[in-house]
Amino acid sequence: MNIALDVMGGDNAPHDIVAGAILAARQFGVTVSLVGRPDVIERELARHPTRGLNLPIVPALEVIEMSDKPAEAVRTKKDSSMVVACKLVKEGEADAFVTAGNTGGALAAGILHFGRMQSIQRPALIVPFPTSRGFCLILDVGANADVKPEQLQQFGVMGSIYSRRIMGVSNPIVRILSNGEEEGKGSQLVLESTALLEQTPGIRFLGNIEARDVANHVADVVITDGFTGNVFMKGAEGIVKLAQGVLLDEIKAGPISSIGGLLVRSALRRMHRRLDDSEYGGAVLLGLSNLLVVGHGRSNTNAIRHALRVAKQLIDSRLVEEIQSDISELIDSHEALVALQR
Repeated sequence: MNIALDVMGGDNAPHDIVAGAILAARQFGVTVSLVGRPDVIERELARHPTRGLNLPIVPALEVIEMSDKPAEAVRTKKDSSMVVACKLVKEGEADAFVTAGNTGGALAAGILHFGRMQSIQRPALIVPFPTSRGFCLILDVGANADVKPEQLQQFGVMGSIYSRRIMGVSNPIVRILSNGEEEGKGSQLVLESTALLEQTPGIRFLGNIEARDVANHVADVVITDGFTGNVFMKGAEGIVKLAQGVLLDEIKAGPISSIGGLLVRSALRRMHRRLDDSEYGGAVLLGLSNLLVVGHGRSNTNAIRHALRVAKQLIDSRLVEEIQSDISELIDSHEALVALQR
């Protein structure tokens, strides 16, 4: 198993990227191909004990910066770490691509070099979201600002497969994000998508969900368009940071509060771990012919380690083949239904 890692992407590159790769190679026993500027990578590797680890360096002298226009950069910077890593996967020299760099660049590189699965109209970014009972999955969280009902239907199928294969949920509940839980509420997109999802074989669709109920784990998979999903995720991140900041301020407010903080220190650490997005590693772009994991731009060593763990799980589970099979069955069922209606 070989995972191509973009060493040059992310706020904490290259230090945390290389450190995370070393941890993952040691813990998971995988080969991690370090793609980027060789002198930079060698300097970082020299800081750590790496004896016995498979960490080959793959030269790539250009970087797709956060300020670059994604599609243009992917076309013009052919020796960038993202493009070179994608080519490794496309040519069969690596099994998955992981990056914490420019998200738009990663999506553009994946779509251009991997291509979509047969019959998949749009790929979608899927990410775990912490709830009262573990995690639910949300997609799309940023790949597609505008979508059609048929695409949300496919998101429901892909999300269900991911929930079963990766999260271990035997019969995942799928809901669509809306402004009310009642039947008949929502935009025209939600209403038309609901009609399709209710007729989709192989998924357990139970209607609408409001944003406030996502954290209560009344759904295992929440589907929405990429614009709404991205706004939801960033809003939730802001609320978590606010809550943690207020709690810390109140603990420091006086000696009695500080003593109380010491008494519940272990509980606070557990709470932080449950809400720490570095624990889930990154978002997965579902619907491509190859595997792509996109970490947060601020990914630290732990986040990179977990992003590589996710990539390993995806490879082990044969997720691409599973999604392709179910989507093909969905298309065949739809065509048969249309033929009967004629």
